[in-house]
Amino acid sequence: SLFRSGLSQFVFPFKLVYHVEKAIPPGDESIQFAVSIPKRKIKSAVKRNILKRRTREAYRQNRNFLNKGIDIGNHKVYLMFIYVDSEIKKYDIIEKSIIKHLKKLNEKLGS
Repeated sequence: SLFRSGLSQFVFPFKLVYHVEKAIPPGDESIQFAVSIPKRKIKSAVKRNILKRRTREAYRQNRNFLNKGIDIGNHKVYLMFIYVDSEIKKYDIIEKSIIKHLKKLNEKLGS
């Protein structure tokens, strides 16, 4: 459902696919987050795991950018970050990309 009906945005090195739907039952509203590091881009499992850890940590540290301006109300928000580069990026670059994604998404969902 996320890939069929989801919307996307791109800020290097991540593509964000997201979907917002009504929470059923009410009270089940939340934000769900996932990371994908394609094997086609990063061959080594060790390197993929490093990138996943860096991405999860960057999201954890900065998820307040998403929660700050919006009231998700009676909705569920699904987020999938897909890594598109074939090189491992440092944490700083990953964090900046995640922050930009969350700010852009916050603007879209807030309006």
